[in-house]
Amino acid sequence: MAEAQEHAAGRPATEPLVQLRELLARLPAERHGKPLLISVGRFHRVKGMATIVEAWAGSELQQRANLLLVGGNLRHPSPDEREQLERINALIDPGSREPNGLILSGHQPNDTVARWVAAARTGVPGLAAGSGVYVCGSLKEEFGIALLEAMASGLLVVAPDSGGPATYLEQGHTGFLTATWDTARLRAAILEALESAAVETSQERAMYSRSVVEADYTVQAMARALAKVYSDVHHADVELQRELVSAP
Repeated sequence: MAEAQEHAAGRPATEPLVQLRELLARLPAERHGKPLLISVGRFHRVKGMATIVEAWAGSELQQRANLLLVGGNLRHPSPDEREQLERINALIDPGSREPNGLILSGHQPNDTVARWVAAARTGVPGLAAGSGVYVCGSLKEEFGIALLEAMASGLLVVAPDSGGPATYLEQGHTGFLTATWDTARLRAAILEALESAAVETSQERAMYSRSVVEADYTVQAMARALAKVYSDVHHADVELQRELVSAP
């Protein structure tokens, strides 16, 4: 996160950000300076990568933002990956992805992904505006680790309205819940998130979004919560044993 902020402020890019700059530099000049929609995950039907492209391609979203999909084996795709790639290729020809603002990076290390997600919020000088949006196109997320990581970076997120995200995402504040299986509703939610990211006091919202994750969803926070559960169970067990011993 700090590396992306420092680069946005003019410091030299670290290696992960150099790689991101190289990807963004493939876009035509007229697409430089647009915010970045980013999604990270497996190329599988339930993860909805092709659905994100469908919501974005040929719409106002494509005019307003570039789209970066991170994940998948692009050279030797599995059957599931091939299905998603074929759907994406039917929407945008592989030879014209970058001219149209679409970047597929393939799988990347976790540290690299974290810096790219942070850069979507801070911007990449000369190549991407800040105030991007993280998009999860999954049909359902039981919990959503990638979503929490995006929130921790300060990004607004778009997430499925079924499953875990609804328990921690504040609608219109830290993100937008929607029926991700519905292309029109997904598109509308992403547009709303982009507009919100562009007009609000992003630093204050980003700090709040990070605070939500730090308070309840870091390893340390979860360990504290789990320790309390065990403590309560132990206390209840002790009390029960006392009652059994003292019973006539």
